[in-house]
Amino acid sequence: MKLHYYFRTFGVASAVALFFGCAAREPLTSFYVLGQPQKARSMSGGSTVVYVNRVEVPTYLAKTSLVTMKGGIEVQYSATARWAEPLDQGISRAVAGALSQNSRLRAYSFSPAAPPPSRNYDVRIRIEKFEGNDDGEVTLQARWEVTTADSSEAIASRKVVLRRSGWQPGDHAGLVRLLSQEISEMSRQIARSIAG
Repeated sequence: MKLHYYFRTFGVASAVALFFGCAAREPLTSFYVLGQPQKARSMSGGSTVVYVNRVEVPTYLAKTSLVTMKGGIEVQYSATARWAEPLDQGISRAVAGALSQNSRLRAYSFSPAAPPPSRNYDVRIRIEKFEGNDDGEVTLQARWEVTTADSSEAIASRKVVLRRSGWQPGDHAGLVRLLSQEISEMSRQIARSIAG
């Protein structure tokens, strides 16, 4: 009887140790936002007001997880790296932030809680690719257009394909840094078309 008690106690203790041992090794989730460190700038500067509309993203990217592509056809969603905000809003915010670095522009991003401000120009962006791949390449492929606020006719538009290499798959912070650099580069193209 006493031997049975020891075996049962040992079994329960082993199960508890196994449970806590596995739980302690579970990686923590990291949350990321897009953007580059930006010089401080007053929002009162810039006489040309730009509004970056809600960005269109493909359904496979409209998730909270960061995305990588394996072999060009397999979508992999990270279990531990997530966007801290909806991707469409994050890209809009990052583009507006980058546009506002131009001394002649004052840019605002889409927010579901606020109506668009009075503005001179609208920016519309449709993302086609926004991911890293298993070869260490990071890609932003998008189409953007700029219209005047009172017209839907584009004054400038462009398809952009930006690639950065040297990313180490699994380095999610590095992936976000490279995607942010590509957003900044696309934003500079947009700013030139407005300043133009």
